[in-house]
Amino acid sequence: MPLVTTKDVLRIAEEKNFALPAFNIPIPEFILWVLEEAESLRSPVIIQVAPVEYKALDIRMFYGTLQALSERFSIPFSLHLDHAHHEEEILLAIQNGFSSVMIDGSRLPFQENIRLTQRVLSLAHPVGVLVEGELGRVGGLEGDEAWEKEGNGEDFFTSPDEAKAFVKEAPVDLLAVAVGTRHGLYGDRIPKLQLELIQEIREKTHLPLVLHGGSGTPAEELQAAGKRGVRKINYSTALRVEYLNAFREILANQPEELMVSKMLPYLAQAVKKAVRECIVSSDAQHKA
Repeated sequence: MPLVTTKDVLRIAEEKNFALPAFNIPIPEFILWVLEEAESLRSPVIIQVAPVEYKALDIRMFYGTLQALSERFSIPFSLHLDHAHHEEEILLAIQNGFSSVMIDGSRLPFQENIRLTQRVLSLAHPVGVLVEGELGRVGGLEGDEAWEKEGNGEDFFTSPDEAKAFVKEAPVDLLAVAVGTRHGLYGDRIPKLQLELIQEIREKTHLPLVLHGGSGTPAEELQAAGKRGVRKINYSTALRVEYLNAFREILANQPEELMVSKMLPYLAQAVKKAVRECIVSSDAQHKA
């Protein structure tokens, strides 16, 4: 199946009542490894990249790479922009083949978040690009240490009433919500999702919901969220941890090895293990 739009893969998730795994790509090799494991599990997936990631690469490479790989894979997959904070980042993604974009105005006061999201909607919707907004505060590391801040209980959760008001003024296609997850590592803490809150937000907005910070959240929690209207779960930390652990192991055991091509199969195996766990946690296998 060729590269499809995020609208297409979301339709599958709605029809089969599960959450799509969305994988952040810090280096190009991750694209192939994610798609190979998704193909083996027959799982639709979303390939996504954030400005903090593509600034170290070239944003133009992603759409072309996925188009070329369409000839090799049969599962549906789409390309999404994650965690943009500025309209210029949105325009760049639209110009380079992204079929959906996220504008993260969660750092802003409520009305400013609405106004920013409205401006992005006016850029994206006329050309058929879906928009993901965010309301509430998902804690943890987003690649921006200046904004690193821990949530303080319910104060940071998404309010169902605010969510309803938000989407009335800024009619996004997906809504990222703060319901108990965080970006980055959890340490000794095991996240507990606010499942009733998820259901209430879904009922008040009628939108596909998005969880950021899926890595480390128990599979049963994520699957329960999928049954309540979460349609996209973001994964990044789990893959990067396995990649870096494998890389450190290679350097420790083979410090004089210079052939990167010999390292790649071991690195791929480590990342694919994490990808598989994320797909199974989302209950996305056998859905393509």
